[in-house]
Amino acid sequence: MKQGQSNSTEVGSHSVILYNDLSEIERALGSFFFSGYRREKKLLFIYDRLTLADLLRAIEPYGMDLEELRDSGRIEVASARDTYLRDGVLDLERMAKKLEEKTREALDSGFDGLCVVGEGSWIFDENFNAAKMLEYESKMDEFINENPLDACCIYDTSVINKRMLLQISGLHPFIFDTDSFTPNYDYFKDTYGHVCESDECRQLYMGTAIMASEMFRIRGFYTEDHCKNVSRLACAIARKMNEIRLAGELETAGMIHDIGMMTIFSDMIGKPGKLAWFESQLLHEHPLVGYELVKKVPFPRPIAKAILEHHERLDGSGYPLGLKGDEISIGGKILAVAEVVSAMSFYRIYRDDYGVEVALNEIEKGADRFYDSDVVGACLKCFEEGFEF
Repeated sequence: MKQGQSNSTEVGSHSVILYNDLSEIERALGSFFFSGYRREKKLLFIYDRLTLADLLRAIEPYGMDLEELRDSGRIEVASARDTYLRDGVLDLERMAKKLEEKTREALDSGFDGLCVVGEGSWIFDENFNAAKMLEYESKMDEFINENPLDACCIYDTSVINKRMLLQISGLHPFIFDTDSFTPNYDYFKDTYGHVCESDECRQLYMGTAIMASEMFRIRGFYTEDHCKNVSRLACAIARKMNEIRLAGELETAGMIHDIGMMTIFSDMIGKPGKLAWFESQLLHEHPLVGYELVKKVPFPRPIAKAILEHHERLDGSGYPLGLKGDEISIGGKILAVAEVVSAMSFYRIYRDDYGVEVALNEIEKGADRFYDSDVVGACLKCFEEGFEF
């Protein structure tokens, strides 16, 4: 390759490392930089909470000497605050432009691209603008898809709320998991690319879901076939809304939508009266736990997303993320209505009123406030036309 000329077939990678202890990421940092070094890329380390001492410990096991790399021009180091701030104010647009310039400078200097690591947790200490942060990550993702820039963003999970953490994670195609970088199933653009959609795979997805739902039956979580009911109703609603592809995915999602409840004590599920505060907190975690479990399996992404969102509400009063309106996927909106109707149609020890009529009145009253009105309308139509649990 000639100096200053990029190989048009080579594009970069966009990865994320999420940690809550700095000692956890030395292996990830060293592995990422060693990969860039072997592929003849210029290295750039942007430090803040991560220091040069952390970088030194990370690359030493790979036989890389920091001083030699700096002296030879193979690596540059820079302070995050000097790089991201302009006159003391966070300027992510400036940072994006700088990385684009650094990539071109690396190519002009005879390297095959740029490999950069940046620790961004400190940004949450500043006057943080979530929209700007997501815009920055998205813009970098677009640039990386067309240029030889390998970028790895590092975030401390202890300083970021769960909603922002999922949004940030969803902008990175690769994530460091245990001991290597792997495809990130949160990645918002790769909806179906990694998923097998043959009849055999669909049977495998449903078989896996049925197996998981049997665990609920064995543990006696519900007196009725709640998961099967949610599955059938969600599928029927999706078909009524002409969401044919989604119908099959929600059939699977419905069967395992409460898989996160496996981490909750059985006596909490059937506890009469109001739950204690800490019990409510545990209960509100189950969609997120279910999401983390399900995304380990290469299901079509809408399955995991619907499971994450099946207790969200349009007005933001739901859980676990407090999403509002169009922040909730159509699959999440459908699964939420199916779950409520199924749950309220059968006896629970903590509730006096139950039955299909009670359940349908609930979603009709909550339409446009808690539940999507189109989904509610489709659900009511299903029962008018003879749907039964």
